[in-house]
Amino acid sequence: MIGHDIFLPAPLPVLSAGTMVMLLAIAWRRNVIRSLVIAVMTLLAALVSVSHAFGTPPADGTALFVQDRWAIYTAVLILLSVLCIVFMSWRDLVRDAAHPTDEYPLLMMLGTLGATSMVFSASYMPFFLGVEILGISLMGLIASRHYRFAQATEAAMKYLILSGVSSAILLFGMGLAYGVSGSLAFVPPVAAAGFAPSMAQVATVMILAGMFFKLSAVPFHMWLPDVMEGAPPPIAAFTAVTAKIAIFASLVRYFGVGPLPPFMQGVIYAVIILTIMGGNLLALCQNSLTRLMACSSIAHMGYLLIAFFSPGRLQGGAMTVYLVAYTVSTLGVFTIICACAPAMGQDGNRITAWKGLFATNPLPATAMSVMLLSLAGIPPTIGFFAKFEIAGTGVELQRDVLLLVLVIGSIIGLYYYLNIIRVMMNGGAAPSLPIARQPQPELTALTIVLTIIVIMGGLFPGPALYLLLPATVKTMPARNLTGTPPEAPIMKTAIAPPAL
Repeated sequence: MIGHDIFLPAPLPVLSAGTMVMLLAIAWRRNVIRSLVIAVMTLLAALVSVSHAFGTPPADGTALFVQDRWAIYTAVLILLSVLCIVFMSWRDLVRDAAHPTDEYPLLMMLGTLGATSMVFSASYMPFFLGVEILGISLMGLIASRHYRFAQATEAAMKYLILSGVSSAILLFGMGLAYGVSGSLAFVPPVAAAGFAPSMAQVATVMILAGMFFKLSAVPFHMWLPDVMEGAPPPIAAFTAVTAKIAIFASLVRYFGVGPLPPFMQGVIYAVIILTIMGGNLLALCQNSLTRLMACSSIAHMGYLLIAFFSPGRLQGGAMTVYLVAYTVSTLGVFTIICACAPAMGQDGNRITAWKGLFATNPLPATAMSVMLLSLAGIPPTIGFFAKFEIAGTGVELQRDVLLLVLVIGSIIGLYYYLNIIRVMMNGGAAPSLPIARQPQPELTALTIVLTIIVIMGGLFPGPALYLLLPATVKTMPARNLTGTPPEAPIMKTAIAPPAL
């Protein structure tokens, strides 16, 4: 490939360059503050360049990457979420002088590069490379909690083995798809002459299974609670938010918009029901806040899959708004965990440890309540508006069973979210969770900003929808049921506001 044939979205070389600069800085002299500053500057530069690209896409549609409004939107969401996670990690990394942790921001930048590569992928090659870069980075990040070495190592080993199995299934499906179609385009394969259509269907199912495993959809979900509990709270947030955005965006990219192939209808239907009910019922049994958030994450992926399964006028808006609501609310919960937990002791995992927090520290308790209400879908938060949009997609296509499951799952979720608020409001005894009293300006500011977004998004959904509508998936190819390859996505380098 010669220079003028290369098409590369600008965030990818920016993140790569920032990672190389960090590597050189670490090789020269270890300094975690400098590494964190380089990470923040790299993320900001990637955000500024997110709508730009190097080169032009080939006319024959053989580009490795695509840059439409969906890719730009999800890339922005990934970069902003990682920026929040860097600030969550800042204080613990800086004050732990006995254990240099420069590799922590380095691995986070590599994981961000992998996640961003996934959302821009138009070919199996960059997508799979992104999956593996993200997965390998997560293994190191999960095991980085040296003061709980046994739990962190166990979580990292579980992720290593199970992620390896899912990657193998994913790679086998991609190889089979290439074998029957002769194309590496990131779309469901269409069997070429001489191959049975069933082979293409098997390849599609294997790729879907690999994606569902990464998305932790039921029945591929059991690794997530153990991994998130063993990881540091910021990395649990990275696993629950950044990695999920990347794989869900890739799932939507792969299948496009429009009705799914008939042979997948029943499979997706069953997975959605199992994911919503399984995630919520598992959350009911948890005494650990991190494990509860992991099970909650499983259920929220099920809600998102309802919109994915319901193509129509509301689909794009529902997915974009729900991704924002889920991201902001989940990051808010983990920010408060990082702010309230002691530096080297417990992480505030036990729900009972939050008893009486309203009496001793009302600001984080109030913010935590707002985030939990948003996750439960209670007004006036952005979570209510987002769940209403998801329900709208089901109503539009008359998905009656899925709507019933959504309502039941939301009622179950309301119980365990409100239970945490009840524990924090119980002031009968002093809270057993030690509260960090030293100034934490970055965590305080982050908590306030996320809380404002959650409330303002619920009170003024019109302006919020106006900002997010440009990210709809209208530029993506429709799902094709005729046996002919779908048209290439329309390339976009800027986001234009919608006409109202």
